[in-house]
Amino acid sequence: MKRTLLLSAIFCILAGAVGAQQIRTSPFEGRWVWDEKGNGDPDIIELVFFGNVMLGMNDEALPVYMGTTFTHTGRTITFGNGFDEWEYQLSGNTLTLSSEYNEHLSYTKTVMEKSPLEGIWKVTGGTGYDSDDEYYLLFAGDIMAAGSDSEYAGFKIEFSGKTFHPSRSYLVDGVSEKQLREATMEYKMSGRSLTITISEGSEVILTKAY
Repeated sequence: MKRTLLLSAIFCILAGAVGAQQIRTSPFEGRWVWDEKGNGDPDIIELVFFGNVMLGMNDEALPVYMGTTFTHTGRTITFGNGFDEWEYQLSGNTLTLSSEYNEHLSYTKTVMEKSPLEGIWKVTGGTGYDSDDEYYLLFAGDIMAAGSDSEYAGFKIEFSGKTFHPSRSYLVDGVSEKQLREATMEYKMSGRSLTITISEGSEVILTKAY
């Protein structure tokens, strides 16, 4: 997906799928990077588990994160898209995933700094809000992702005071200061309530869900 299309999709979710989420901490919480061990060539080189969401990134040159909700029981992780199921082994800072095709991929846990907006936030008001729809924003480390139902999409962001914008590594090379300002969002947080102001003065009101 092109960067501009993904950014537009995030803004659409911010300005505006259905399915109640049950969010809880998993033993995989955090950022995991492929350690080049195993018997397969992974489609995903970085995994981020946060609450009931897993995000994956497969190209450091284009740091786009796509993800889904998941559940885990015993030694199995089941993803919300209904198709993927992996067995796992967790030992200290090493996570090994095994597919039904006998692929084994190993990931090492790395440090992930806490975001000023750390959490999963449910959209509960603002411009264009419809109580029949259910949207979420996830902030974990330097990542922001938007989700509806079981699907999430996001990218790295940078904070400056009470504003944030997509990371320059995400935006196309040579982005102008004007373009950067247009992509900048302002936030106000009070307890478990968060208000984000985006382009043209639209506001999104969110309540912390996790």
